[in-house]
Amino acid sequence: MGNPIYNVGLGVDPTVVGIALALPRIWELVLDPIIGAASDRTTGRLGRRLPYMIVGLLGSFLFFVAMWFAPPGWSQGMLGAWLIVTSLLFYTAYSFFAVPYAALTIDATRAGADRIGVMTVRAAMAGGSGLVMGWLYWLCQREWFSSPVEGMRWVGIGFGFLVLLFGVWVVWTTLRLGLHQETPVEHPAGKSPAHAARYRDLLRLGSLRRLLVALFSIMLGFLLVSHLGFYLVAYYACGGDLKYASLVMGAKGTIAVVVGTLACPAIGALAKRLGRAPVFNSLLAIGLAGTVSTWFLVTPANPWLSIGSDILVAIGLNGFWLLMPAYLGDVADVQETARGVSCQGALAALYGNAVKIGASLALLLTGYVLVVCGFHADMGQEAMGQPIFWMRLLYATIPALGILLAFFAMRKFNPHAASESAIP
Repeated sequence: MGNPIYNVGLGVDPTVVGIALALPRIWELVLDPIIGAASDRTTGRLGRRLPYMIVGLLGSFLFFVAMWFAPPGWSQGMLGAWLIVTSLLFYTAYSFFAVPYAALTIDATRAGADRIGVMTVRAAMAGGSGLVMGWLYWLCQREWFSSPVEGMRWVGIGFGFLVLLFGVWVVWTTLRLGLHQETPVEHPAGKSPAHAARYRDLLRLGSLRRLLVALFSIMLGFLLVSHLGFYLVAYYACGGDLKYASLVMGAKGTIAVVVGTLACPAIGALAKRLGRAPVFNSLLAIGLAGTVSTWFLVTPANPWLSIGSDILVAIGLNGFWLLMPAYLGDVADVQETARGVSCQGALAALYGNAVKIGASLALLLTGYVLVVCGFHADMGQEAMGQPIFWMRLLYATIPALGILLAFFAMRKFNPHAASESAIP
């Protein structure tokens, strides 16, 4: 919602919006490893992960809501500063929740079918969030609000409470099942998790580097141009009718999310039966077909045709995010056996960093992508020809390149290689 609200709604320069969304992710690159290592060595009644998750959950709610309550009457520069500050605070709190949460899903599962099953449910729930997110802009366009900017304030409060509710559910489930009481691995004499799970040592692992490159390439490829989907639907497929575009985007998002989420159990079952590698490669091929097909299916002839592309991309990406944590769990299991200490938090932080480096770079450049395409929020519909062409081309090709790089990175993934089992 950054570009629809701050760029189109408030007139903030898209490059400023991109910077505001990228800076927090760059900050997380420093913060996440600290949180991951700290949670690995934390002890107490609530276990290693929950104290951080609780603090992060409450902070995430407060600062997410604040993000949309920029004071009225401020200049565009001040509005951009507000977005930067609230985004920094929000993503700081989010890291306190997300890094220990990712480590907890590894702590509480066993390698193989058990872990794939848990990651299937996790991916399905994450995908299901799109049922709400796809309708945010449509909700902001309702007649109850004087403008989409005012609408996002109230929608932001409602969405914030929804996130808070599900976060509390995670904490309550963890306590009810006693998952926070997982027994830490005994530390070898004279070693602590901070020493044994040094990030420099972990990054020597070829399998981990392959995994991180795949994460980075997918995030960069899709996020660099994902915001163009809004502009293509609104100004190309729907001819500048923003209310109609909000309906199309909401319906498209819902259908893609439902199909992608329903595909998760099938993907998990196939991965258990056939092995992860062939299923993973097939999912990348499906995602590749989906992104290339946007060139043909995002069209003013019928704005609804692009649902086909959305479905293929949703299946491919849902499967990707389902299987990647299971691959990370394999690395954690091998290293825990070799080292004799817990390094799940450190690995989760590195996993998150790869995602955030890709996201940071992509978000930093999103505004410049619009500038390169020649788009301005105040330009007339009749002047959209050239900007639309470049948007269509980038939207169809950049994610495809990211998928291809992920395929080549993961082609020889093997955490059990003899060269990886004796890290000092």
